Amino acid sequence: MASVLIREAKEGDCGNILRMIRELAEYEKLSDQVKISEEALRADGFGENPFFHCLVAEILPAPGEPQGSCMVGYGLYYFIYSTWTGRNIYLEDIYVKPEYRGTGQDWGGKKSSPHRLPHLLPLNRSLWSFLIPFSSDNPSFCFFLPTSGQGIGSKIIKKVAEVALDKGCSQFRLAVLDWNKKAMDLYKALGARDLTEAEGWHSFRFEGEAMRELAGK
Repeated sequence: MASVLIREAKEGDCGNILRMIRELAEYEKLSDQVKISEEALRADGFGENPFFHCLVAEILPAPGEPQGSCMVGYGLYYFIYSTWTGRNIYLEDIYVKPEYRGTGQDWGGKKSSPHRLPHLLPLNRSLWSFLIPFSSDNPSFCFFLPTSGQGIGSKIIKKVAEVALDKGCSQFRLAVLDWNKKAMDLYKALGARDLTEAEGWHSFRFEGEAMRELAGK
C-alpha cells in the first residue's frame, strides 16, 4: 500500500510547484495574472531570508513497486503579524490532486490532462484545487497509486497548524472566495471563524499603478 509523506519543499521542487500554480490559475480563468517564475520561487522561498515556506505532499510507493514517488499537492504559507495578537501564520495556497482526495484509486498510469472538477477547499487567489498528474521524475506522467482515505488536504492543514504552534503563532489565517460555500462550510466545521460574517472585514489590495502613485514613483 502506498503512503503519503508531507514534507518541507526543497528548491528542486519549484518546477513542480509552479506547474500546480499555473493549473490552478487556469481553472480560475486567471492564467494571465500568473507572473511568477521558477527562478523567483527559488529566490523568494529558498534564499537567506525567505518570503514564504512550502509543504509538499508525495505519494510514496510500497516496497518493491517499480514507480517512483509522485507529488500530489502542496501548501504555501508565510508569517504575518497582528498588533492585537502577535504572531500569525497565513496559508496562501493549498492544492491537492483530485485522484488523491477520496478513498482508493484505480491502479495504472495516465497521461496528464487538465481536471475540471469542483475545488474542495479554495483559498484566496490560490484555492484548494487539483493538479495535473505528474511524477517527480517525469512532470508529464504520474502513476495513480491505490491509497485508502489518505485525507491529504487535511494532513497539509494539520501540518501548517503544527508549524504555527511551534513558532508561537496565536492565529492561523486564510481566505476563501465567496462562491465556494463547500469550502466555507468545511472551514467552519474544522473550527475556523468567518471574519466577514463575525466582524465585517473586507480584503483590499493595491497593485501596479495604484502602488506607484501611492509611492510617488
